[in-house]
Amino acid sequence: MAGDSFFITKEFDVQIVKTVLRRKWWIPIICILGCLTIAFFYLRYTKPVYESSMIIQLANNDKAKDLLDIENINSDASNFNSNLELLRSEMLFERALRKMDVSVSLYQEGKVLNEEKYSSSTFNVQPFELKDSSLINTPIYFFAEGDQVRLNYVFKGKNFSVIGKVNEHLISPHFDIIIKIKSQEELQKVLENDKLFFVFNSIQSLSSRFLSKLSVSPFDVNAQTVELRFEAYNPVFCMDLINSLANTFFNYDLELRKKGAENILAFIDNQLDSLSIELKMSKDSLVQFQRVSKYSDLNEDGSNLSDNLGKLQDQLFQIEDELSGLQSVNSKLKAEPNRLEIYRLLPEMLGKSYENSLSNQIINLHELLEKKESLLFSVTEENPEIKSLNLKIASRTASIRKSANIIQERLTQNARIIRSKIGAIEVDMLKMPEKKMEYGRLKNIQNLNDKYFSLLTEKKVMYSISNAGFSSSNRILSRASVNSSPIKPNKRSIYIAFLGFGIILGTIILFLIYVRFNEINSLDDLKRLLPPTVTYLGSLPLLKNEMVFSELLVHENPKSMVSEAMRNIRANMNFVAPNYKTIAISSSISGEGKTFVSLNLSAIIAMSGKKTILIDLDLRKPKIHLALGAENKCGMSNALIGQKKWEECVEKSTVENLHYLTAGPIPPNPSELILSKKMEEIIEDLKLVYDVIVIDNPPIGIVSDGVKLLSESDIPIYVFKSHFSKRSFARRVEELLEVQNLKNLNVILNGEAVNNRSYGYKYEYYSKEQISKTFLSRIFGK
Repeated sequence: MAGDSFFITKEFDVQIVKTVLRRKWWIPIICILGCLTIAFFYLRYTKPVYESSMIIQLANNDKAKDLLDIENINSDASNFNSNLELLRSEMLFERALRKMDVSVSLYQEGKVLNEEKYSSSTFNVQPFELKDSSLINTPIYFFAEGDQVRLNYVFKGKNFSVIGKVNEHLISPHFDIIIKIKSQEELQKVLENDKLFFVFNSIQSLSSRFLSKLSVSPFDVNAQTVELRFEAYNPVFCMDLINSLANTFFNYDLELRKKGAENILAFIDNQLDSLSIELKMSKDSLVQFQRVSKYSDLNEDGSNLSDNLGKLQDQLFQIEDELSGLQSVNSKLKAEPNRLEIYRLLPEMLGKSYENSLSNQIINLHELLEKKESLLFSVTEENPEIKSLNLKIASRTASIRKSANIIQERLTQNARIIRSKIGAIEVDMLKMPEKKMEYGRLKNIQNLNDKYFSLLTEKKVMYSISNAGFSSSNRILSRASVNSSPIKPNKRSIYIAFLGFGIILGTIILFLIYVRFNEINSLDDLKRLLPPTVTYLGSLPLLKNEMVFSELLVHENPKSMVSEAMRNIRANMNFVAPNYKTIAISSSISGEGKTFVSLNLSAIIAMSGKKTILIDLDLRKPKIHLALGAENKCGMSNALIGQKKWEECVEKSTVENLHYLTAGPIPPNPSELILSKKMEEIIEDLKLVYDVIVIDNPPIGIVSDGVKLLSESDIPIYVFKSHFSKRSFARRVEELLEVQNLKNLNVILNGEAVNNRSYGYKYEYYSKEQISKTFLSRIFGK
């Protein structure tokens, strides 16, 4: 039957569902309890993660624009995105960490997890010098012995120990520190249960460790508000870092603005200093000339020449100034341009003729550089998008250079033309009287210097007013605080998830048990499995009391349900074969109640007045003698080998008209004996003496030597047992009908539950080893 053991239930059966639920109801409960236990230990040994958040507003206040209609160059709308990237940058994050006391991390070593003691440790480490940077992240264990402390650590495979006093320098070959203790009693209490240690940190390693935990996102773009979020294992550290990051950003933003304004004003002051000297010299020269030459006026022609010369020199000065600005642009357009330097080119182009043609390109280049810096926080230089941006940056840089060169060539050409015109005017002026010409020249220089000095002075005043009226309105709208409730793991979600998983797992296991359910439950179940040609003689009720072997019950309890069921089977046999003489009873395997049915059916037939003999042909595992309390010294095996006559082995039972033949000593060749000619002769002899012969065949699911007697008997009976016989055993019946050509097969279902109650005795056939099984092992089927 091993090949028939695999069975899959393909149809929905309510009875099977009830049986599975009745027997395996504990599986979902165990799955749920197991999953909840896993959830408990997961939550118990998972570090809680805390979060702190802050909302800041990025805004500029330009009062000069409202008063004088002057827009400050710092009030660029694109600064919002630039500030977002600055807040996300590693540079700003490292600056924020440097402002915090994180050069040393203190830990409390637990049995499973290490707890970082930020600002709440019983001792504090004040570092003075770290002599070897490779000691970073090496655990240095701390022990307190009275007013002394001892530090132990392993570095490069060697053990080191440092002993010193509290609040004094502890110097080792690798560091110089001072340890301070808050409370000696509290420290000793902690050291009794856990170990304490500390590690030196590097800002770079801390930045790489924590930067991914920072979230910077626009909260409201229209209001230019930004939300900062940071998560870590310590809630106080979360709050301190968010506050430090915000303050660092505000200070850095003001530093950049102040530095840009100072550079522009310094440039204007430098130009004014140079012009003031030239203006003074030109005035002194004119006064000296007038004093020496006693000449105070020019005629109309000289005035016109002087005016024209002044206009041309004015144009030449402007062109040279613009050429100087173009040289500054070309000098700062390197192979890898710096975003801040590109951004600082914008104020240098104020008022230039090429401002419109170059400023848009420079702004576009600045945006490309800004986008590249933003992407480099999450990708490498080898990323396709970075490579694409590098090509665009190179293209834009080349385009700016090309435009600057074209403008420079044009301005240079214009300068040459103006110088040519100035030369012509100067030649014309040479034709004038020498004093007149000299006066005009000096007067022209004075007017020119005076004009540009006034122009730069006006620009300085206007920019100073603009810069004074422009201020940063960055402010904190929602301050960070200590959040005592962790965001991860969420206990409720974890328990619900594991509870759901336990329910699903239990349901899946029950479904698999249902699909693989391979037991026969009821007579209706059996009818669906067996071919329609099979005859059903009836079923026997499930009995409650356990017995090691089958017992004869019907004569002692004639009114019991077992006796009534046996009478019903006897009546049905009269309809199947009214003149039956031989009844062969078999089953698939041992334990299905074949012997119990043979014993009690032969007794119920004998009680009807028929002379009946019961033969135990299960020569391998004889049981009839045990049920009837007889010895097994003489039986069928003796008769079949000719050692004894069958008449000598026949014994009478306590039931009137019921005789029996035990199996006898177990022979070495039971199959040959059962199939021998002698067996046929004994059966024929018995027919002459007895009205009914009941044969307890060996299980034909294991051996096939009982099939011949089963096929030759008047009423062949096949016994199944409810909740014991496998559904796959029905295939053996199909083989008997189709291959063995067995006809008129009759079926009895043994051990069927009646109204969910059990009556009388529960008969189970156990070996000595099976009897010793515990109750718990039977429940779990092991």
